[in-house]
Amino acid sequence: MAVSTMVYSDEVYPLSDDFTPEKISSFTCSLIDSGEYYRAYVELLRLNSYYPESLKTSVYSVTSNYLFYKSKRYSDLLELDFPEKEYDVFIPVSLFRVDSLIKLNREKDAESLLAELYGRGDSSGYYDYLNKRRVYLSLVSGMRKNDNKTEKEFSGYKELSDYSESIYESRKNPYLGALAGIFPGGGYIYAGEKGTGIVSMIVIGAGSAVSYGAYRGSFDSLAVISGMITFFFYGGSIAGGYMQSVKYNDRLMDTLEMRLNRELMPERDLEEIYFKFGLNSNDCK
Repeated sequence: MAVSTMVYSDEVYPLSDDFTPEKISSFTCSLIDSGEYYRAYVELLRLNSYYPESLKTSVYSVTSNYLFYKSKRYSDLLELDFPEKEYDVFIPVSLFRVDSLIKLNREKDAESLLAELYGRGDSSGYYDYLNKRRVYLSLVSGMRKNDNKTEKEFSGYKELSDYSESIYESRKNPYLGALAGIFPGGGYIYAGEKGTGIVSMIVIGAGSAVSYGAYRGSFDSLAVISGMITFFFYGGSIAGGYMQSVKYNDRLMDTLEMRLNRELMPERDLEEIYFKFGLNSNDCK
C-alpha cells in the first residue's frame, strides 16, 4: 500500500491514503459544493500545508478569497495576504476585496482600489467586471448619469440610473421630519408612517386635554402626571420624525442595492472568477 509522507522540521511523518492531495482537494470541493465554506478553508489550509508544491499560489489565493467572501467574513478577507501587483490573479483577487469593502459600507476604499485597477495595463480583460462595480458605487452614492465624468460608464445602464435618481429624489430629510414632529404626529406622517402619526396625534391630543382639564379642576397631581406623560409622547413625536425618516431612507437604499445586485450581478462575476482560477476547475478530481 502506498503511503504519503509529510516533512516537518527534520522528521518525516507518514500520511495514510486518506490524506493524499487528490483526496484532500476532492473533499475540499465537496465541502464547497455543500456550502460548508469554513470547513473547506480548513481543508484548503491542510492541503497547502501538507503538499505546498501541489497547489498553485494563484489557486490558493483565489479559493481562499472565494471561501471567505461566501462565508460573509468580509473583514477577515481583507486581512488575507494580497498577491503581488505583477501576479496574474491580482485583479481577480482584488475584485473580492472591492466587493467586501462594498459589503462593509466602505465605498471610498472600494472606489480607491477600483481606480488603481483601472490604471493597470492588464485591466482590459476585466473591464466589464470593473465597470459594473464603478456603476454600482456611483449609483449607490447618488452620482447622476449626466455628470461628464460618468457619462461613458453609464452607457447601457440608463434604466438603472433613472431608478437610482428616483430613489434619491424620494428620500426624506430627517431634520424636516423632526421639524414636522413639532405638530403632533406630523413627523411620522412625513416619514410615511401615517397610521403611527394619527395614533400619536390622538394620544398627545387626549393627554393634553386631560392635563388641561385636571389643571382647571384643581386636580394638580393628575395634571402633573398626565402632563409628564403627554410631554414624553410629544418629545417622541419630534424624535420619531427624525428616526423614522432615517429608517425610511435606509429602506429605500436597501431597495436600490437589491435592484443593483439583481441587474449587475456582481456575485456571478465572483463565481466566474472562482471557476476559472480556483480549486474547483484546477484540482478537484
